[in-house]
Amino acid sequence: MHHFIHHKFLFILILTTGVFYSCTDDVLYMQTHTFENNQWNKSEKPVFKVKFPGDELIYDVIFTLRSTTNYNYENIWLYITTTGPECNKEKNKKSILGKVPVEIKIAKPNGEWIGEKSGTYIETQLLFRERKFCKGEYTFTIEQGVTMDVMPEVSDITIEVKPKNPE
Repeated sequence: MHHFIHHKFLFILILTTGVFYSCTDDVLYMQTHTFENNQWNKSEKPVFKVKFPGDELIYDVIFTLRSTTNYNYENIWLYITTTGPECNKEKNKKSILGKVPVEIKIAKPNGEWIGEKSGTYIETQLLFRERKFCKGEYTFTIEQGVTMDVMPEVSDITIEVKPKNPE
């Protein structure tokens, strides 16, 4: 009996390892927009166009903002406008279409970085989890939503779209 349980555990371990591997390779779209001289001008609005295959999958959309360690604020506000085909509404799945204000928290009040520090850069992520997209092209337009004309010490923003593996 004891022997059987051990094998079953090993099998589950191998199975879950396989799932983790498949997740990392499975990126539908990944693109980075770089701001010249780490300056994000208010008029600069990065646009990302993503074609979805229409397989009725649920996707995670991950925005990664890179700022320098000279960034002086705890957060940054962005507006993300998403346009594209409207799917049939599915229970518990929020539509991603429209313009939404989002806050990316970059540092804690005590100055400690929230994101991953790498050299002189901080990577902070914003996740739109488990959104549904139908077949067609969606456009994500990103605007900085702060009161300054130029947001200093912001290096780039990356968008990554991954199919959400069914649990």
